[in-house]
Amino acid sequence: MESEARLTGFMENSFIKSAQKGAEAKILDSKEEVLGVLAKGVVAEEKQLEEVRKLSEKERAWWANVPAYETNEEILENFEKGILVKIEDDENFKLIMRFSNPRLEDWQPYLSEEAAALLREIGKRWRGKMKAARLPDDIRLAVTSLVRTKKYQEKIIAAGKLAMPNSPHTKGQSFDIDGCGYYIENSAVNPRQCENYKEIYKPIVHQVLKDVLDEMKDEGVLYYIQEYKNTNNQCFHITNKLGRPREKNAKK
Repeated sequence: MESEARLTGFMENSFIKSAQKGAEAKILDSKEEVLGVLAKGVVAEEKQLEEVRKLSEKERAWWANVPAYETNEEILENFEKGILVKIEDDENFKLIMRFSNPRLEDWQPYLSEEAAALLREIGKRWRGKMKAARLPDDIRLAVTSLVRTKKYQEKIIAAGKLAMPNSPHTKGQSFDIDGCGYYIENSAVNPRQCENYKEIYKPIVHQVLKDVLDEMKDEGVLYYIQEYKNTNNQCFHITNKLGRPREKNAKK
């Protein structure tokens, strides 16, 4: 395959460690700190918003008839019912640190069962290609966003972020992976936190991820958009295509 041609051929695997680390990952102590970081982030231009509005029509149509999560209580109820599953770090990806603070209620670490399985499959395929290319084993993808409440989605839309109404994020069917950053073990390598980013960042990490996403898109199991492309906030917004709609209302 063309994507495989960009990688080296398979060689006998051995554990390869990165020569340098990134910045120490920090758990922000308060919601205000996180909101302050977000406020400093890039505000989408109208051209970018229009582009994403058009690109996201397909994914929003897939899940248009599924109700959004209105509250965090509803998210937790659906987790208890097994409709949502908790996302935890594994050998292929790590959730960014805001998910580690239980006081930050806007960042809930859950996805639908099908979207969670999709995330794990992406990680598995990405790792296979990384090993084939003999890239370091201690690199992990950074997951930046999972399920969101409708209220939080409206908040970031109002703040000028690259977000759409009726997003599959609010139904537990979309997740974001950092498109210009990752983890080396537990240290962050991204242009927003890492002073030596240009020295240690490996673009092939995300080229491999894009190859995987292109393959799986062709297989008909997902759709993805590269948001904030070619900026320090680039991310892969990924939506699950398959799976059953959840209950109309989580509350009895």
